[in-house]
Amino acid sequence: VLLVAMQGVIFYQAGGRIQKIVTSKSNVSDVRSAAIINFVYGLILLVFKEWSNMPMSTTWVFLGLLAGREIAIALQIEGRTVRQAAGLIGLDAAKAGTGLVVSVLLAGVGIWVGI
Repeated sequence: VLLVAMQGVIFYQAGGRIQKIVTSKSNVSDVRSAAIINFVYGLILLVFKEWSNMPMSTTWVFLGLLAGREIAIALQIEGRTVRQAAGLIGLDAAKAGTGLVVSVLLAGVGIWVGI
């Protein structure tokens, strides 16, 4: 019941923060691209959860899907080059890398302090 209620809130907010991130990459407000990303993301999660023993990070899968979408849109719709799309992709990777470094540092401090 709680999960259905949370999903209702996300629908009410028109996707919330995640949708803002997706639409900020390229000015495309087509819901089909978001639906395709969600479907592929869910399929990848299903494969790794049910049929694979390999651990994975959902954050990196999501960033990879957004990067692929950005490259496809840059080449097909906007007539940009891959190099131009790489700027946004690099910025996303840098943000995720910064988050990774901060979390590892916090975990190290927690171990050192004995938490």
